[in-house]
Amino acid sequence: MGFTTAIADAGIALDARFAIMMLVVFLAGIVRGFTGFGSALLAVPALAFIYGPVQAVVIEVLIEVPVCLGLLPTAIKHAERRTILPMIAMFMVFVPVGAVLLTVIDPDLVKILISLFVLFAIVLIWQQKRVTQVMSPKANYVVGALSGTTQGLTGMAGPLFVTALIARGDDSVRTRANISALACGIIFFSVISFVVLDLITAELALYAALATPGILLGVWVGSMLFRTYGGLRLREIILCFLAITAIFTLVDTMG
Repeated sequence: MGFTTAIADAGIALDARFAIMMLVVFLAGIVRGFTGFGSALLAVPALAFIYGPVQAVVIEVLIEVPVCLGLLPTAIKHAERRTILPMIAMFMVFVPVGAVLLTVIDPDLVKILISLFVLFAIVLIWQQKRVTQVMSPKANYVVGALSGTTQGLTGMAGPLFVTALIARGDDSVRTRANISALACGIIFFSVISFVVLDLITAELALYAALATPGILLGVWVGSMLFRTYGGLRLREIILCFLAITAIFTLVDTMG
């Protein structure tokens, strides 16, 4: 009773919306644990419908922090530094730009452009047309800049840098490690940007703290599923997931 009362006094309603949030973050954690990315693609649209877009992005970023800490050691061990470092450098510059835009404009247009870009890239990759130019040194900076801006604005930068990484055709372990490393880097700069812009309120921090066990459990389940069923099919699974989420985001935004 004391815990429930304390939560209520802090302005957190343990109602149907809260239950839905917990279910959403658990499912998002499964996606994150299996693919190394993608939790925001599921969590942000659902949380935005429940609590609003700014609140959704902030909650999603905060619940990703412990997830990143758990996945970071493996990511550092297997990630290819010459691929990820240029993008991380761009994250440092452009995530704050996107965060500022989040406070002043509607991100719906950006979501539409992202969805269309992802669908186009998936078609190229699925047809076995290797987009080797995508991961050239110069293109790494471009992808990093676009991803950083998109992350700050919508909290859903994954499709941009994941599509580029998938196009490289690396093995499953390295691809997942690169994705995880970039996801951790972009979350780090997102937290700093949101703190500076005073977007992280005590209420949102409490929502995130309550949701964290759910996403951590989901990540554990997703990681177990990856060890059992990931293997050589990771490329196809990620492409299918990207297509589904891109179409969902596009329809939801234009609906």
